[in-house]
Amino acid sequence: MKFLNVSAPIALNNTAQPKLALIAEGGGQRGIFTAGVLDAWLEEGYDPFDMFIGTSAGSQNLTSYLARQKGYAKRLIRGLSRNKRFFQLGRGLVGKHIVDLDWYFDKTTEANRAIDFATAKQSLGERELLITATNSRDRAPYFLSPTGESHQWRELLKASSALPFLYKQGVKLTPWLDARAANESSAPDDTIGLGKVQPQADFYLDGGLAAPLPVREAYNRGARKIVVIRTVNAHFQAQSAWVHKLRSLVCVSGYCPKTIDYLVQHEKAYQQELAFIANPPSDVEIVQIFADEKLQSKLLGSTDNDLKHDHKVGVAAGKAYLLQHNVTEQNKRSEIIKDDSTPSAFNEYQSITSALVAKQLASNQLSRQQSAASQRLSA
Repeated sequence: MKFLNVSAPIALNNTAQPKLALIAEGGGQRGIFTAGVLDAWLEEGYDPFDMFIGTSAGSQNLTSYLARQKGYAKRLIRGLSRNKRFFQLGRGLVGKHIVDLDWYFDKTTEANRAIDFATAKQSLGERELLITATNSRDRAPYFLSPTGESHQWRELLKASSALPFLYKQGVKLTPWLDARAANESSAPDDTIGLGKVQPQADFYLDGGLAAPLPVREAYNRGARKIVVIRTVNAHFQAQSAWVHKLRSLVCVSGYCPKTIDYLVQHEKAYQQELAFIANPPSDVEIVQIFADEKLQSKLLGSTDNDLKHDHKVGVAAGKAYLLQHNVTEQNKRSEIIKDDSTPSAFNEYQSITSALVAKQLASNQLSRQQSAASQRLSA
């Protein structure tokens, strides 16, 4: 069942209605799970959201989702992020970037790897896309809005993915970071010339440092149903996946106090978001999408087989969410029909919808069995 015409922009922002938000967590190469979820939704033309917030790899996934480029994020993660040019620990010993984001995003300007920013802007319409980044000076989270211009959008994505220590000082967003892009109110005239450092003079780092899971931000901006695509397992509590890897790199390369401070800040912010999710306000619904089995990919250094596996797991999770969405919507409709119809008409409707759901469940089960058989044969 198709949910909408994917070529047409939809604008669901309405001050009289609560907003529906989609949040995509970061996680480096583990973002290929998110790519799978979104590819499943693109296959069905599913995009009912009013607001999008992406952190690090999550912001890249949301951009390709809005660009309607099914399979794009999967191709880049399996290709560019596994290229030897992208990640070299030895470069850090000579003062260079360990993770070469400049090379990575330059590659996305090539014809066969280009992000369709024009389509992304059109499909976004009047809705909100917020790309998280951390200010390297005040370490505060910023929620940055792309203007639609491709170079500016690409730089925001780079800033959101710029891990400290791996990408040195971060990304300088001048001249694009104005009050509108940063989602800030304009500074009063009397602050000019008083020696205060303006955002335009700052460098920006990975959004996961200050806003690893920006559920509270979505709520504060009016979202009352929040869908969160997670790149960790459902029982995760202590640390996000990339922290383990980054700490090990710091230990190998020497003590780095500023980086350690960032890690401590990240842990605190993550715990605060998890606490909000565990005990949300009564007027919000939070839906988390997890993998139904352990993800095999890592922050960096994943094998291609690991990445292919996790993308398939993501596609399955995306389809499962759509099925549950259908069941929920059918239940709502059945309640309306029950109120307005005769008992016999309602029973007939309920019988038909139950049969459709059972058929879809059987089809999904058969697909999983065929996929498992294919993996056994290939092994």
